[in-house]
Amino acid sequence: MSVTLHRADGVVTVDVPPGHSLFQAIAARNREMITALCGGCCVCGTCRVRVLDGDPGPMGPDEAHLRRQLAITDPAIRLACQMWPGCGLRVDVIQPE
Repeated sequence: MSVTLHRADGVVTVDVPPGHSLFQAIAARNREMITALCGGCCVCGTCRVRVLDGDPGPMGPDEAHLRRQLAITDPAIRLACQMWPGCGLRVDVIQPE
């Protein structure tokens, strides 16, 4: 599955192998492309992306819990470490402030 990433420095396409999260696929290509202070373990919430289009896959209970803790209310904001994307996904990578 290919995912299109929109970043401040341009647009990149990343292949997400079956069974891999979006974060794992991005990090395998270039770890500098996305921030994840916890290493993709659904603890910190720094691997945020904004879904622009396509299927981000279902949200699991761990992601929903962390989103509540971090007061993330925008449904388009997801955690890349918890996304097993579907077809046509396009996301903006959000860099932590």
